[in-house]
Formats: sequence, structure tokens, C-alpha cells
Amino acid sequence: MNEIQKIAFDIYLESAVFENDFKPISEEALSKRLKAQGLEASSSSINRWKNKFNWQTALEEKVRLAMSENKDVKALILASGLKTAVKDTKVDIDRNEVLLAGSYQFFEIEESKILAKQQNGEKISKEEIELMKFIATLTSTRKDKMLDRLALMPRDAVSAEEVLNRLETIEVEVEDE
Repeated sequence: MNEIQKIAFDIYLESAVFENDFKPISEEALSKRLKAQGLEASSSSINRWKNKFNWQTALEEKVRLAMSENKDVKALILASGLKTAVKDTKVDIDRNEVLLAGSYQFFEIEESKILAKQQNGEKISKEEIELMKFIATLTSTRKDKMLDRLALMPRDAVSAEEVLNRLETIEVEVEDE
């Protein structure tokens, strides 16, 4: 890199901080900042430099380093990740309940049709039997999986913060061989 490219690179990396979620300065804003320092570089030139000198990798390394050094950053990322996981699990369970209710409603309608055929002395086809078996298996298996996921979540911990606090109290002993 030449001198202008190095200055642009330094400004680019310095602009990505925790407070702005490690989002670097735009090429246009970087071009204006360089111009304010008496240096000329267009935003398209800066974009070429970013690609040519792989500034994205340097930015990712800065983020990784910041996360490994700053416990508050790690805790915040862990908390937000856990909040998302808890929220997604709850949404999945709610969606499954809707699917389950619809499946059971469909199953009940089909079951009543099949039972009416049976009461009228009509033969039940293999397809109808397979459909009933498929719906029953699908809904009960999915319900079991959702209940398993729910069981893994702490019952009395209603927030991600509480879950994280409990995880922090767990001690793991490691024996050296």
C-alpha cells in the first residue's frame, strides 16, 4: 500500500468500533475525510483498495480481537445470542401449536369421513389408512420434538439474563492426564 492507501486503511479500521457495531466508515465518507486532510481519493478507488488489500479480513480480525479482550462485549453478544435462541424456540413452539391444531382439525375431518364410510359398510382404502397414519405420526413426532426442546429450557428462568447467570455459576473440573 502507498501512503494514502495506508492512511485510508487506518481510518477505515479506526471507524469500526463497538458503539457502531463494528460497522466501518463508508467509502464516500472516507473519501471526504481524506479530502479534509488534503488527500485525494475517490470512493471507487477506496472500494478497489478494500478489495485489493482485503480490508474486510483485517476488520474481521479487529472484531475478533475486540471480542476476545472485552468481557462486556462477549457477555453482550452471548446475551443477545441467547435471547434470540430463546425467542426463536418460543416462536417455533407457537408455530408448531398452530400446525398441530390444523393437522388435528384436518385429521378429525378425515377421520369422520372415514368412520362414516366404515359405518355405511364401505371399504376404507389403503391410501386413507396411510393418510391417517402419516398425519398422526407427523403431528405426534413434531410435538415430541418441541416438548423435548422446551424441556431443555430452564422452567423458572424467564429471561436470557437469568439463564446466563445460571450458566456462569456452573463449574467444570478438568483433570490433567
